[in-house]
Amino acid sequence: MKRILVTGATGNQGISTVYELLKNDFEVFALTRDPRSQKALNLKDAGAVLVKGDLEDTDVLREVFQKIDGLYMVLPGVWVCSKETDEKEADLGIQTLKLAEEQGVQFVLYSSVMASDKQDRFRPRFKFTIEKYLLQSALQGAVIRPASFMENLLLPSFGLGDNKFINPLPEETAISWITTKDIGIFARIIFQNYKDFNGRTIDFGGELFTPKQVLKLLQDKLGRPIEFVQVPLEMLYHQSETFAKLVEMVATEGYDPIDLDLISDWLPKLTSFEKWLDDTGIEKIGKLRPSNNL
Repeated sequence: MKRILVTGATGNQGISTVYELLKNDFEVFALTRDPRSQKALNLKDAGAVLVKGDLEDTDVLREVFQKIDGLYMVLPGVWVCSKETDEKEADLGIQTLKLAEEQGVQFVLYSSVMASDKQDRFRPRFKFTIEKYLLQSALQGAVIRPASFMENLLLPSFGLGDNKFINPLPEETAISWITTKDIGIFARIIFQNYKDFNGRTIDFGGELFTPKQVLKLLQDKLGRPIEFVQVPLEMLYHQSETFAKLVEMVATEGYDPIDLDLISDWLPKLTSFEKWLDDTGIEKIGKLRPSNNL
């Protein structure tokens, strides 16, 4: 298995996966809406073959699926989730898998989300729907469910550009964190050993931190106080009922334990939160600009 298509190739997860595959002698096709963007051009310079389009471009996919052995499927991110956006995502994922099946793609690795199965109660057509379709289809495939990305702290929604840490989760609830770089490494390992991973679903994450522990780590590394802003649940319901129900689920049930022994068998050392901050996180946080919502 040497030829891999990575969708969402210019997102954090896609970029990490493309570079990791290229470093390990894979031929990589990178699906991007804008092949003239700097991120896309950087991938091209590194050796990736740029494919202009997105997952809705079935003609483009049909052509490239005939050239590849494996597919790393990352669906477009949605920042305000709803029943409508969930259903659209499920339809898009299944449409892509059906096309991959028709065109004889050898192996599909689908990047889902932690606790997609638990969310099935209030998100009946979402990522878990896509997972089930993949694993019940004639395709060989696997599912990786990443934990919260450390890189997400750079998003405006966390408020660090305004010297705030805006937190929607209960402050005493610990969740797992992972770098997108480690996701790319593990994706590469799965493609190199796809027969061992066929039919498996893997929760992929590392250290557990509560919001207050994340806040302390940020303050220690930045050397300054940061305002902790707890978002009330009723405000979350006003913004997105679906997201509010997810927060309630995490608060009452938490996530299932991650099989760290399985992960360490294949990837002995994950990037710690402290190392990510030291290597890239603090520098990038320091460059964040204040928002205009003052």
